[in-house]
Amino acid sequence: MKDYYLEGEEKFGFFTTSFYNRVAWRLLKKLYGFALDEMKDMEPSSILDIGAGPGKLSLMVSQKFPHAKFFAIDPSLNMVKAEQKNFEKAGIKASCKPGSSRDIPFDNKFDLIYTTLSFHHWQDRDSNIKYILSKLADNGTFLIIEFMQDYYKSPMSLHGKHSISKKYAESLNFDGYEREINTSGEFISLKFKKVS
Repeated sequence: MKDYYLEGEEKFGFFTTSFYNRVAWRLLKKLYGFALDEMKDMEPSSILDIGAGPGKLSLMVSQKFPHAKFFAIDPSLNMVKAEQKNFEKAGIKASCKPGSSRDIPFDNKFDLIYTTLSFHHWQDRDSNIKYILSKLADNGTFLIIEFMQDYYKSPMSLHGKHSISKKYAESLNFDGYEREINTSGEFISLKFKKVS
């Protein structure tokens, strides 16, 4: 099977998948609420979650937009299996496949592509964003949700390397796309919307 990880990227195996599926999502409810709020004015008919993990937020998003076609990818086969199982258990139809921010296994264009707590893992972020933007439908939005580095004062903070700074977010600009940055407490979002 194809390996979707690059050298040096954090890999998620059986035990980390079990932890995220059973425990971590409970600790992330506030972040998930922030992510859902960032989608409040959207009406997508097709959605892609990149780095979906076990699909806990994916389920919430698919319930928020029940008429949208839903797709989820993750580089970890263990996470993909957990996603599929969670969607089946909830009775929600979704296409879950192995993939990454640089290798999306669908030919579709999407109204909404989002990634939550995955972006900080990517090695070549600019190239990955450009690739993802090419997968947006007209008037589509790419949404990045992360912990905000500026919020955590201690370099010893658990979130230190699992976050991005507002200054870094402000440095990301791509021709043909409007960028919007929102923050709330320890969370930051970046939205890239195709300019018509």
